[in-house]
Amino acid sequence: MLSKKKIKHGSDKIQWNKSKSRRDMLKYGRMPRKLIGLLLFSCCLACARPVIRQTPPAGDYFQALTIKFNFSDGSSKQNGKIHWRFDSDSSKFLFFTPLNQVGLELDVEGENALLLRPEKKLCWRGEFSDLIERLWDIDLTLDELKRLVALGSIPEEKIREQGIEIRLETDAGKRSPRLVRIRHHHADLTLKILRNEFHSGSVVFLDYRAKFQAVELEVVLGDD
Repeated sequence: MLSKKKIKHGSDKIQWNKSKSRRDMLKYGRMPRKLIGLLLFSCCLACARPVIRQTPPAGDYFQALTIKFNFSDGSSKQNGKIHWRFDSDSSKFLFFTPLNQVGLELDVEGENALLLRPEKKLCWRGEFSDLIERLWDIDLTLDELKRLVALGSIPEEKIREQGIEIRLETDAGKRSPRLVRIRHHHADLTLKILRNEFHSGSVVFLDYRAKFQAVELEVVLGDD
């Protein structure tokens, strides 16, 4: 049988353990809150989007457009997205399929075009205007297309001569259009500009000569 003194000592020990447990709970109970706060702050930083430039930055820069296109000519239809980057000398187009896969890549320096089909490792070289005419039955140079889509500048004399009809939709106070519609004979092309941004840097091409087989344009564009 325990003495009163021992019982009291045991009671004090129990009380001390309870107090220590409370202190530990308070001490370590704050840590998850701090950790959660740090995680939330990190998530906010990770989710923060980079600043989108609506005007050209200082120094070298390129313009980046995301375009949704729809085309029909009475016998066939095409639709998808185009990511187009260009600076003063060069342009790079990525043509995405409806499944959001890169179907074609087009690199253009001046008016000299290199069309790539990554899936088949095939390529074609030629004039940009020849390619656009084959794709969409529209005779426009790269410079004319760039001015039309990026600046809303229509080549009036040329479209009159060729019977091309162009309609632009532009938001108030903006020069660049948000929608371009081009009609020529049975061809009807609609370009809807989803994003129009400026970035520091320049357009860079990779050397594909050793990896891609040069073929005729019809082979690159073929369904086989």
